[in-house]
This record gives sequence, C-alpha cells and structure tokens, in this order.
Amino acid sequence: MEITDENLQTLSNFLQQTLSPDPAVRKPAEKFLESVEGNQNYPLLLLNLVDKADAEQSIRVSSAITFKNYVKRNWRVIDDVPNKIHDQDRQTVKQLIVGLMLKSPEQIQKQ
Repeated sequence: MEITDENLQTLSNFLQQTLSPDPAVRKPAEKFLESVEGNQNYPLLLLNLVDKADAEQSIRVSSAITFKNYVKRNWRVIDDVPNKIHDQDRQTVKQLIVGLMLKSPEQIQKQ
C-alpha cells in the first residue's frame, strides 16, 4: 500500500465504519483491516492518520488503537516464522513513534 491521500481516505473510511454499532457495517470493516495489515506501509498509513491534524478526532483515536493492537499482535519476531511487519516499516515506526507521541493530543497519547 502506497502512502497516498486516496489510501489514507480509504483507511479512514474503514476505521470510521469500525466505530459503527451495527455489526453489518462494523464486521466487514474489521475484516478488511485484518486483510490489509500484512501489506507494506500499513502501520505507516495508520501513523499518518494519527498525525493528521485535519482528520476527525475519532478517526485519529481509532487509528491509534488499531496501530496499538497491530503492534501487539505482530511486533514480536519469532525464529522460523515469517516476519509479519516489513523490516523497512519496522525501522520507520521506530524513527517516528516517539516524536509522534510527544506532539499528539493526550487522548491519542494514552493509546
């Protein structure tokens, strides 16, 4: 996944749908996010949304939560098992995360 405005908008729309109380809307959006989380640049797209000042606060928080859960599930490297996070993405996240946390609103920092 390239980091483009179109991909950010698509991801934003699916994150918005995950907030729906209607399972018919929420479940397909969650499935979509699970299906694309192995793509290169996925965590960087999430962090771009977290950092996007003109995005709705609910989208920024949802993106932070999705990123947190993604890292919990995939960050650990296990011998003889394919790495679930691309090495380049891993390095970029390490470079960006502290600065992003320090400048993010408190509600996002908590995530």
